[in-house]
Amino acid sequence: MWPSLTNGLFTIWIIIISQLLRFSNAAAEMDNEFAEFEDMEVEDVNDQDAILKPYKEADKLIADKLTDDSDDDEFIDEDEFSKPIKKTHLQKTEPEISPQLRFADVPAHFRSNWASYQVEALVLVILAVYMLNYIFGRTRNRNIANKWFMDVTPLLEEQFTLVGDDGTSVDLKEGHMHKETDAVYTIWCSGRIGCQGMLITLKLLKRQDLIHVVMNLIRPKQDKIIIRIDVDNNEMDSFVFAIGQRKSVTKAVKEKMDLSFFTVERKGVDRLGLPSSIVIYAEIFEAVNAIIDPAVLSVFRKYENAIDYFHFSDQYSGYKPSDGESFTRLPETSRVLFFVFKMSNDMAEIDALLRMVFHCFEKIRRYRLSREGKLKADKKRQSVQEVFLKTTHQARQEAAQARREEKTRERKQRLLEEEDPEKQRRLEKLEQKRDMKMRQPKMKQLKVK
Repeated sequence: MWPSLTNGLFTIWIIIISQLLRFSNAAAEMDNEFAEFEDMEVEDVNDQDAILKPYKEADKLIADKLTDDSDDDEFIDEDEFSKPIKKTHLQKTEPEISPQLRFADVPAHFRSNWASYQVEALVLVILAVYMLNYIFGRTRNRNIANKWFMDVTPLLEEQFTLVGDDGTSVDLKEGHMHKETDAVYTIWCSGRIGCQGMLITLKLLKRQDLIHVVMNLIRPKQDKIIIRIDVDNNEMDSFVFAIGQRKSVTKAVKEKMDLSFFTVERKGVDRLGLPSSIVIYAEIFEAVNAIIDPAVLSVFRKYENAIDYFHFSDQYSGYKPSDGESFTRLPETSRVLFFVFKMSNDMAEIDALLRMVFHCFEKIRRYRLSREGKLKADKKRQSVQEVFLKTTHQARQEAAQARREEKTRERKQRLLEEEDPEKQRRLEKLEQKRDMKMRQPKMKQLKVK
């Protein structure tokens, strides 16, 4: 019995040992299968070391640190990490170029490079010149105006009760010259029989403006004195005429309404004894012969260059409207005398011209047209009024139509805004009646006796 039992146990042990040997061989084969991948990992790590070698040599601190870490890892058992771990394979790339230091272009110091500020320096110079010219030009204009006013004040005080009123204060103040702009000064005189007053305007060159100074070098101009006398209604008869330098008179005829409507150029200036540079635009030549007497002729001959033009009118209504504008009715007219001179430093010349102004004013006050001249003047004014009404008829119709449309729009708006139904119905009925009345043809009613 024991031998048979022993043989059975022996057989079982042989079977168990054979199975263990077979399993051990299988495990060894599996280890050999992963050995190929381990070899590839070793090759990749070697390639990575070949790429990173220049960087390790370039940076000693990092290399030393890595060396220290590797020394510390010598005591670590590698068998503990024998289990294969999935690793990320690095691809071979070209070595990156280390960045180079670049220094910013810093401009040179201000004092060491003036050429960089040429534009700024030029602008500053221009501004300085402009400011200096403004200061000196304004001062010079003020001095010129004050000197002229002081020179003519005695003569003006002989002719007027009040000279140089400021026009703003309640109490009368004399000796005041009003400054409109840096180049325009005005003097108001009043207190004389036959006129409402006299306004003297000193229109000086714009010396405070550098651009006008340069333009004046190209096209020279002169300072001007403009005298305006507002004549009372019963102190001047019906006539319009202008006399003076051709260029100035022609320009005034183009710009002013009364001269363009009533006057025409008159020939025969030589017969009056006037210089050849003088031209006359007149409505009635009779008035020219009466006003241009020997005293005025002598001043024209002596101070021909100082006189710009004279403009006498009982129908003065200002300048013509600009393009695109028009009057729907005749503008109001006034009796005005204009005297325009060129300013001079010669006191004798200034005195002679001002005395001629007052002489012409008194001459116009006393002058009366003949019967034929009066009829001719009235006929001319009536014809001008008729022509004006014809030319403005369409404009007046358009204005009336616009007013009617505006009233209709207001009525409809009031109807829409009404909240009371009863009032709204009444307004609707009134509006319907108006519409029916407008649609009905207009017929004249004739009464038969």
